[in-house]
Amino acid sequence: MIKLNRQSDDDQFISTDAAELYFLNTEIIPNCLICGNEVSYHEKEETWAEFACHGNILRFIFVDHHVARVEEL
Repeated sequence: MIKLNRQSDDDQFISTDAAELYFLNTEIIPNCLICGNEVSYHEKEETWAEFACHGNILRFIFVDHHVARVEEL
């Protein structure tokens, strides 16, 4: 059995709403919730979008244009 650890809210530096908005329109680059600046890296593919800031990378997985899962890479 896989043991899952609770994820800190500090790990998610992009809001779900901002990620979904970016997924629909890549010209709207989200701001980091920690520093307030635009994220330093962003990339979108058919089913996911990635964002990086402060040396952390988050991948948002989408189903029907809504966030289904967030992975810390």
